[in-house]
Amino acid sequence: MIELSQDEIEVALRRGPAHYADRPITLTVCDPDNRLGRRPQLAFRRRKRTPDTVFRSFLVDRRGRGCFYGWTPVQLEAVSLLPDVATANASARTEPQIMIRRMSLAEAAVLIALRRTVAFLQIVRLFLAGNRKGAEFRFVRQCDALSAPDYSDWIEAQALAEASETGDDARGWPRRPRILVSIEGIDRDAVAETRQSLGAQTWRHFEEASPAGVEDLLRRGGVSDNLLWLRLPAGMRVARKALERLARPFAFSTDVAVVYCDEDDIDARGVRVAPFFKPAWNEPLARSGWLPLEGALLRLACIPDDVSLQGASIAEIALAVAQAHTGKLVHVPRVLLHRGPLCRRNDHRNKIVQPKHERPAVSVIIPTRDRADLLEACLKGLFENTAPADLDVIVIDNDSAEPATLALFSRFEQSGLIRRIPLPGAFNFSHACNIGVDAARHDLILLLNNDVEPIDCHWLEYLAGELDDPTVGAAGNLLLFPDGFVQHGGVTLGAGTVARHSFHFLHPKGGTDRGLLRQRRDMSAVTAACLLTRKDLWQRLGGMDEQKLSVAFNDVDYCLKLRDVGMRIIWTPAAAMLHRESVSRGADDTPQKLQRFAREERAMHERWSDTLKADPYYNPNLSLIAEEFVLEARPRDLAARSSA
Repeated sequence: MIELSQDEIEVALRRGPAHYADRPITLTVCDPDNRLGRRPQLAFRRRKRTPDTVFRSFLVDRRGRGCFYGWTPVQLEAVSLLPDVATANASARTEPQIMIRRMSLAEAAVLIALRRTVAFLQIVRLFLAGNRKGAEFRFVRQCDALSAPDYSDWIEAQALAEASETGDDARGWPRRPRILVSIEGIDRDAVAETRQSLGAQTWRHFEEASPAGVEDLLRRGGVSDNLLWLRLPAGMRVARKALERLARPFAFSTDVAVVYCDEDDIDARGVRVAPFFKPAWNEPLARSGWLPLEGALLRLACIPDDVSLQGASIAEIALAVAQAHTGKLVHVPRVLLHRGPLCRRNDHRNKIVQPKHERPAVSVIIPTRDRADLLEACLKGLFENTAPADLDVIVIDNDSAEPATLALFSRFEQSGLIRRIPLPGAFNFSHACNIGVDAARHDLILLLNNDVEPIDCHWLEYLAGELDDPTVGAAGNLLLFPDGFVQHGGVTLGAGTVARHSFHFLHPKGGTDRGLLRQRRDMSAVTAACLLTRKDLWQRLGGMDEQKLSVAFNDVDYCLKLRDVGMRIIWTPAAAMLHRESVSRGADDTPQKLQRFAREERAMHERWSDTLKADPYYNPNLSLIAEEFVLEARPRDLAARSSA
């Protein structure tokens, strides 16, 4: 029997859990007494899985009517509803009416076609290209996206939730920062808009000052740690609690140097549109201009002496602070800035400077079993389509038996191009990689799947260039399916249940990635299908977990161990490669493989549960279940955060 919390409401599964498991469903509620609140959560309990419960959220309108669409998890055991305490009527006595129904695939397809037309056409394109796996994956993601709220409805629901927040009384803060505000621009109406929004602030400890006046004050020296600076472009409006929320991290820590937040636009009708939900501090994205930092709050005492406050952009100042290590750069994941028509984001991107290391010395480790066609293409790519490099290629042979594979081994071994290490028994990717690293002759270690091939000959130079930065512990790259769709655009923690490839099965030219697939950037993890790291780091951290993570998530685990000791993970599109995605290993669809996957899922949550819930490079206002940039009706933790 499933135990429910006091406020939890069980959803009756009249035809039994198996009828609804791993299928598209719709759940409707009628709650005129507002017992559920505006942002209820659905709790799907799973049998013999970790976590045992996964959550989805959706919005209920003012009349108490709401509708959830989504794809249920496998091994479904029970479903319940959790009220949104922040917006629910605590004295409600009337039970909400709840009905759950399994949808047909045709019904789900029609809904996706009507409500998410562009995404539906992408699914059709995948299907017509013969990529059935990709079409199925995107179809499920779009089913989950059907419950995504409209931005105006989302704003209303979040405002109701924020109105009920008790928060902490600013009068009790350990410090009371003083803010100097500079409004930049010559348009009088735009300046007046910004000034009017400042006049409504809950935080009153601020005054206007010109950039020249602020710089003069800074140059005279002796600036207090409590003195902050906010530079706003004319026409940018600040939310009523913006200064208070931005100032709070400074009040509680002298280590904070910069605080920035999310933003949106205000259209000609005065309606808020186009939200821009940002990651925690991501230096490459700030450097390229993808990450807008106008409206960031800075501690004047943390700005390096050689920075011109009048000549430098806020992004350049923030980058100088990051490089000088004078304090933390903190992100508040709330929409506190609103750009009017006269101060839109500049879509101009700075030229991306891609690090490059010519003639790198790299040990390449390739686990394989048979499939000579794949391995030969991989090896030819290394030796014939890779810019000059000192390659030490180690093939870990897991019981290959096909004559073509054995002949391939013989040919490459006799020519001295590879070393082959036999690894009999059940496939264990972690063990194969650990054996390969132990035998490696070079400090740079490349883990490479046997179904990965270069596209451009400079790929390895670009990956090795990332490791020239001593703060980087691993680098990964853009991997594309043969049909051009994305196989790996980085890894998002918490997506699914543990982690999932970013932009999986999207097209890099489809316009749905908001330009991120063209941006090198910090990530929490990258795939071991092509991962460059250092042997000394690998050995210091114990390599991959052979016992608990033999096949899945071992790469994510290794990357999280790197981040745990302060190392960065970089993903770059410059080193793009072709990946046929585990063609030789097959799918995790047998009962034995599903059981193994469940054990690996449990191991990751036992080790990294809190980390998996809060990927710093993914915004908590966005869904971890549907595709990227889909709004989450009830956001996750909105506390200020840093990427360190």
